[in-house]
Amino acid sequence: MKKTLLLVITLLFTTACTTDPTPNSIMELASDTKEMKGLKRALNEYTEATLNNDVPKLINFVYPKVFTVVPKEKMTEVLTAAYATGRVPKVKTVKHIHIEPTEKYDMGIFSIITSSMTTELKSPRPDNADFEAYMLQMLQNELADKGNVNFDQENHIFTINHTDKTLALNENEGWKFAGINQAKKYAEKGILPQAIVNKLQ
Repeated sequence: MKKTLLLVITLLFTTACTTDPTPNSIMELASDTKEMKGLKRALNEYTEATLNNDVPKLINFVYPKVFTVVPKEKMTEVLTAAYATGRVPKVKTVKHIHIEPTEKYDMGIFSIITSSMTTELKSPRPDNADFEAYMLQMLQNELADKGNVNFDQENHIFTINHTDKTLALNENEGWKFAGINQAKKYAEKGILPQAIVNKLQ
């Protein structure tokens, strides 16, 4: 159960983005290809679901082969329970910096999205200052090369500002998304073609 929860939270944290009719959303351009327009629409829908904690919609954007590792019903159950606790990272803002042109591979097409985001995480142990100091240090070390972490001691909230990449794939089943770190793990399990993951390096 803990292993499944960790996988689901990792999915959330590494792929979460946001959308809104604000600078956070991605505008379609007249010069966009048909594939790019479809990708932008899907990304906006996916990220809106992330902001709203809409589990059914989020699940629809998970790469189907992932369900060979964690069954769809189990992921839905764990994700719903995780959101109910209020302890999972909460994406507050995102700016999509760049979407690479779509490329073909043997099963379909893919793209890589670079985004900067602000995420909030409630302290799991607000009654332990030593633990919070340790957790702050660990997060700062983890994100040293791609962001920063601040801690609101009064409200026991970690604010994480970071930049990350997301893999988008379309194998004629609509666009699906996976964070870069998760995509690498999928490749190790044979879920994703290694040729695509190599592009994420």
